[in-house]
Amino acid sequence: MFVIGIDPGKKGALAAIQDDGTITLHQLPDNALDTVNLLLDSYISKGACHIFLEKAQAMSIGGVRQGVSSMFNYGTGFGILLGIIAALKIPHTLVHPKTWCKEMHAGTTTGNAKERSLEAARRLYPNVQLVRPRCTKPDEGYVDALLIAGYGQRVLTGKKHE
Repeated sequence: MFVIGIDPGKKGALAAIQDDGTITLHQLPDNALDTVNLLLDSYISKGACHIFLEKAQAMSIGGVRQGVSSMFNYGTGFGILLGIIAALKIPHTLVHPKTWCKEMHAGTTTGNAKERSLEAARRLYPNVQLVRPRCTKPDEGYVDALLIAGYGQRVLTGKKHE
């Protein structure tokens, strides 16, 4: 079985964790058809899967609220993902960012939410490459998608705070 975590942001990503512990990370494709093909070819055709999708919401970053246009685009992308998941009849769970962060950040000690996510991802998944191709720094989308998938795996197996 694949547990898939999706961070639907502008630089969104998809992380999949198999029962045997194999982890794969993908940048979310720019269009819906490529997203459908990624899910069908890489996961659905190979067995059961459950998707944990981060629930879209209005956000502020550093006290600055996001603009109307950016929130509309974010919500549109979230809606497209939700539509694809529903159309393909993939079991899924919407998860609030505070919910998965609370679980997955347990044991982290310093910094803001992004820094704690990176610390948690490195501690929990030390062998996973968190850098996108042709980049040098860990990618927020990869980090969040991986932690969302890890949260989903804990929910489905009933194991919490490892």
